[in-house]
Amino acid sequence: MKDFHLPLNQTQRVRFETALHKLQVLTPTMVLAAAVTIADTIPINHEDSVLRGHWTLDQKGKLVSTLCGVVEWVDKLVHVRTLQARYRPEIRDTLIGRVIKIGPESWRLEINSKQDAVMMFSSTNFPDGIQKRTAVDELTARSIIEENDVVYAEICAFNHDGSPELQPMGPKCGKLERGQLLMVPPYLVK
Repeated sequence: MKDFHLPLNQTQRVRFETALHKLQVLTPTMVLAAAVTIADTIPINHEDSVLRGHWTLDQKGKLVSTLCGVVEWVDKLVHVRTLQARYRPEIRDTLIGRVIKIGPESWRLEINSKQDAVMMFSSTNFPDGIQKRTAVDELTARSIIEENDVVYAEICAFNHDGSPELQPMGPKCGKLERGQLLMVPPYLVK
């Protein structure tokens, strides 16, 4: 960053300083050499053929980071893993979500992604063991799972709008009654 002077507004400056602080606190000392900020030069051996990956830029023969993160190598591909990424859901991921809304046919859950997840009433076994699909479901759904409840489920599909659809799979899935929810930044999860 010594060579570049970036014009940052107040919001960008605060985000930049926060990312720098997280980078210094959260990265182990061994990985600190691989930690980069915006416009840092990524050390590479020019004799090897290196492929430029995500969040890198070739500037005057030097490989430069375009955001704060950690440099990662996959064979000859070099990219920067961001510190501020949101969770990107995939099918068969098991996760914990918080119910934020009960709709006419489903619960809507916050999963720390760009879109909320949906869990349909029809995919849930109600206490009597029957999968219900009637108008009474909305009334009974609130007595089973209500707003701010925490649910453990699996992503089974994606809806037409791209939002993940959850399904409580197996005996351990469903509403969590006791415990403490610990939220972890997505970049710490492998």
